[in-house]
Amino acid sequence: DKHNRAYFLRVQPDDLKDTLSQIFYVLSNLSWISNFDEDYIRESFQERAKATLADIYAKITTSSTDEGSSDAGEYVVSELAREAIVDKLGYLDIPLAELYNKKKSGNPGFDFHSQSLDEVIIFGEAKYLDDRNAYGSGLKQVVRFISDKKDIKDLADLRDFCSQNALSSVSKGMKGFAVAFSAKSTPSDTLVSNIIKNKDFISLLQHQEIIIVAVNI
Repeated sequence: DKHNRAYFLRVQPDDLKDTLSQIFYVLSNLSWISNFDEDYIRESFQERAKATLADIYAKITTSSTDEGSSDAGEYVVSELAREAIVDKLGYLDIPLAELYNKKKSGNPGFDFHSQSLDEVIIFGEAKYLDDRNAYGSGLKQVVRFISDKKDIKDLADLRDFCSQNALSSVSKGMKGFAVAFSAKSTPSDTLVSNIIKNKDFISLLQHQEIIIVAVNI
């Protein structure tokens, strides 16, 4: 299908300590809540986000300045990948799922979401491993999440952020996926060469879009 696309993005953050501080600053900016008309919706999102931010702050502040803990590392990968998709592809800016869903931390669905310019919802998963490139486990988890219909389960939380057309298209099979992962010093050409041979990546090519985001941490 000529409409199917695959993108590879690579993100090189500066000093990790500064990056963690910047990410917490971005996550703490709850101005997106003001987009909702009803007071009760704004209050509900405010309370959900407040509990999550306290949890994120604890994880980030307990991580080392040189190498983040796996929890803090996953926030770095999720947020930097989400920002890259918004900035580089011009896709919809939707806050990290943990900020608006009901569970304080350990989001039971996909880690982040966006919506493409042609109204396809992107379901994103982030993986952090401190000893190797994490694309294999990220791809495997996305395939498993699709099998468990976690993309469909996420739709109830996304109705306040995505277009009606994009939401209804998911159940018709029109959807995209992003896999964000911690990357080491492996050259991008080598990463791409290995990823396109991965069986889980190949199986994801049937969908409208797949975005691979390598984050150098």
